[in-house]
Amino acid sequence: MRLLDVTTALALEGSRPADTWIARAWRGNQLVVDEPLEIIDWSAQDSAGDNTKIAQQLTLTIADPAGRLGAWKYDDPLSVAGTEVQLIYKVGGAGAVNFGWFRVTGNEPEEVVDSRALDEYGYIEPDGDLPPHMRRVYVTPSRVRLTLLDRTINPDLNKLEQPESPRAGATIISEWRRLTGEHFPTVVDDGVVDRAVSTKLVYEKERLEAGQDLLGRISAGYRMGGDGECHIYPLDTDPVLRIEPGNAMVSVGRKQLLSGLYNRWVVEGKDQGDGLPIRAAANLTVGPLAYGGAHGKAPFFYQSEMIGTIADAAAYAEELRDKFLRTLALELSVSMTPHPGLQGGDRVEIGCPIAVGHVVYFTGTITGISRSGDVLPRETSLTVSCSYLDILTGLSRTPWAKHLTDERPELTWDRMPATWGTLPDVTWTELP
Repeated sequence: MRLLDVTTALALEGSRPADTWIARAWRGNQLVVDEPLEIIDWSAQDSAGDNTKIAQQLTLTIADPAGRLGAWKYDDPLSVAGTEVQLIYKVGGAGAVNFGWFRVTGNEPEEVVDSRALDEYGYIEPDGDLPPHMRRVYVTPSRVRLTLLDRTINPDLNKLEQPESPRAGATIISEWRRLTGEHFPTVVDDGVVDRAVSTKLVYEKERLEAGQDLLGRISAGYRMGGDGECHIYPLDTDPVLRIEPGNAMVSVGRKQLLSGLYNRWVVEGKDQGDGLPIRAAANLTVGPLAYGGAHGKAPFFYQSEMIGTIADAAAYAEELRDKFLRTLALELSVSMTPHPGLQGGDRVEIGCPIAVGHVVYFTGTITGISRSGDVLPRETSLTVSCSYLDILTGLSRTPWAKHLTDERPELTWDRMPATWGTLPDVTWTELP
């Protein structure tokens, strides 16, 4: 979550005067446009390609009455050759939030050529249709559409020119800093636990992808902060904000998708002795997704020559099934009042009204944020991924704790493995 002072955080919880933007254009350490850019309309998205990568994208339409900001040359003020826009979000009646630094990746002017006749004593337009003492002047008032990405675009462009490996004594965080330090400073948030990395690891071409893979090994992600710094943050944290009816929430919805709902995992390999094909499978046998039930048959296939025995294949099929059940999630779509502090990857608590007249609270991870507006910011829309297990527990109010002590629990909907740990408590409140 972006840093907020106390006054600003309190202002975001209630009604306030209109919020506004301040946008300044820089190249290197120099302002390239003296005055703040005049924003006509805008949109911003945080999107999570996966749990460890948060990309921030912007589209700005800015006024250009003099027709000077639409780029022709690569050294023009708002060209794509290194220009960055610094965005500051001013909360009405309170303070300001440093929203971030974004590199211009597209400059598209929308120019309207117009002309007007001006008085100019002594001038006669040759072969023109104007009377004496009048001159025709052409003007090109315009607006410019800018597309921008956060600073992680820079190490993504800067590919590795040859394979590299970690140095002796390197850790995951030190390797991240070595790979990306030319492009931004890195801040390690509380809760991230570093560890050593093998010198036998080989990075090929993708600098940013190599760093992302490293962070995944310590259950950490990365995202850009408000001052152009990169934050390494733990994926599993306490909620940073409660969003509920009467407190910032405008609406909440949910969505189910058929895609990816498997109920059989088939693992194939080659026998390490005779080289013949081997295969093993693990099924869901009970519940709404049971293999061959109402959901039908939806197998997932995995093949690797590293699988050399039937036992290996069976064990990995069960591992894939375990992972599916642990990570099965439901997406909530939340509309709320404008909030510049929230970022993709933040954990939030969502209060969902349900049919019986109560609010049940689910903790989830923000996987997408959409913001937009004209001159003024409008609503903030969130996509929040919540554990399906938490959803079931909250709706039923009957946690299945008795099954957690079974000696050989099956991975079904009414019997869950002990490795899932203790079920979360669910808080219920009456709606007013």
